[in-house]
Amino acid sequence: MKINTLATTTLSFIALLGLTLASPACGGKGDDADEVGDGDGDTDTGTDTGTETGTDTGTTDSTTTATDTTTATDTTTTTDTGPGDLPNGAACTSDGECMSLNCYVVPFLGGQCGECNEDADCVGGGCTPPNPFESNGSTCNMGEVGGGCESTEVCQDGLFCGNVLDLLGLIQINTCGECETDADCEAGVTICAPVVDVAAFSGINTCIVPGTLAQDSFCQLDPGNGNDACMSGICSTVDIMGLAQIGSCGECNTDADCMGGTCTAGEFLLDTGTLVGSTCG
Repeated sequence: MKINTLATTTLSFIALLGLTLASPACGGKGDDADEVGDGDGDTDTGTDTGTETGTDTGTTDSTTTATDTTTATDTTTTTDTGPGDLPNGAACTSDGECMSLNCYVVPFLGGQCGECNEDADCVGGGCTPPNPFESNGSTCNMGEVGGGCESTEVCQDGLFCGNVLDLLGLIQINTCGECETDADCEAGVTICAPVVDVAAFSGINTCIVPGTLAQDSFCQLDPGNGNDACMSGICSTVDIMGLAQIGSCGECNTDADCMGGTCTAGEFLLDTGTLVGSTCG
């Protein structure tokens, strides 16, 4: 769960204007004709022709455009790739903290390092979540009865992956069990009910004889078959901080169930996973 990256990039670009200086070329050419007497009275005609050509070419001093480009890149990257140094069963918040690179998080109850955090991490079975009330870490299973699962595909033949506990759709126990509905059980003899040990964070859907779940046992509220499953015939409503409701086999739902007494509602202790059904007093 797994990699955080923060990148900050600063780019600065400076360009200088071009300056071109040029000096033009110049040249000179002269002819000199002179008649000179030799001084003896005779006429002596002499021709002195000189040709002087001078070419003075000045160099062109050009300063071409200079470009000074400065690029500054400041990148800060934070990467949580792990593995960390926390052993299985240790409290965690992210995969990178764990030696196994698997942090199984149960909403509201916290996370633990373990062998897996999904079925894909396991071979030949599913992922059983850790018990949030202990420090046992998640484990891979072979798809046996009670093994954690995300789909029936990881369960052994004849078993179904079903939900046995659901709080707000966040805190869930899903395991491989014997049935999904009453239709999977012997008609008229047994019913399909979740048998859950909340404190152990485990359970299965299995076929039971009606009226066999004891006081304080988890049961399904309507439209489930909780009333039929409980010995008392009452699957009482337990409110959890006004956020959710679950069922627990109890003695009453209202004072009318207590034959003149007072009905005390059940409770769920979130820190220990203790489920208590209602009582008459």
